[in-house]
Amino acid sequence: MTERRLLELEREGLLRHRTSLSSPEWIAPAADHREPRPPKGYVVSFAKFPRHGLGPPPSHFMRALCHHYGVEPQHFSPNAITVVAVFATVCEGYLGMIPHWELWLHLYRGELFNAPTGTTGVRKPVWAGCLDLVLKTGKTERPREYIPVGLLTNHAGWESQWFYLWNDDDLLPAYTGRLIMERLENWTYGVVQVHQSQLDPLLDAVKKLRFEGLSAAFVLSAVHHRRVLPLMSRPLRMDEMGPGVSSWDLNVCWMSNEAPPDDEVAARVRAALAGDFKPEHVNGFPMRPDAGSTW
Repeated sequence: MTERRLLELEREGLLRHRTSLSSPEWIAPAADHREPRPPKGYVVSFAKFPRHGLGPPPSHFMRALCHHYGVEPQHFSPNAITVVAVFATVCEGYLGMIPHWELWLHLYRGELFNAPTGTTGVRKPVWAGCLDLVLKTGKTERPREYIPVGLLTNHAGWESQWFYLWNDDDLLPAYTGRLIMERLENWTYGVVQVHQSQLDPLLDAVKKLRFEGLSAAFVLSAVHHRRVLPLMSRPLRMDEMGPGVSSWDLNVCWMSNEAPPDDEVAARVRAALAGDFKPEHVNGFPMRPDAGSTW
């Protein structure tokens, strides 16, 4: 990623403006950096990540995921970032709470992605994007308990679009470049049985959202229309960004002064999810506390 292209992300409201000379919010790699060599205090990020919802400083939920799965930011795939951003927004904008850890463990598991080598049955580890997050299936009803999330299947070349992101207070694990060779046991952990029944009210609410037509496309549309990054720490949850809130708190939450036009929002949704999302669908399922929200 060049500085020019990163400035474009900044103008689009997807990267923070650089405000410090000593520790700028982001840095373009030097021309001789053929592989990542982040300066002290920085981690490796990708152009896809802010487009899909990750920004600095990272949210508590994003930090918890890194700790739980034992990974660094570059180990997440673009689809994994999308999945986490959608889940966090469903919790904040429609259920009115911080992302619920046990609901997450009930719905999702981690899977290891290895790249093909050209030899049948032989695959190799990848330095970026090895962690996929997928809905649990099998004997469970998870796909019917949650909203539809149709992920894009082609993110070709995304791993070459890397840059350095300021790691506020070392909240994210430092970059080591390590390869993850096998799926860790806790990637498939669920909720302990004695707590399972406590999820029933939340699962009922999510099923109702699904029945009323909420999908990941509408969720991401509302996020971009709201001008926030779901996986960035903010003083307000999305459901708290309503009338009567101080302009200072809102300005800290917002990534830009104005909402992007509807065609740009639709393009961002299509870049993350499968399906034909149109400008007229933008904000088609309002989240709280926007006008028209029933939640």
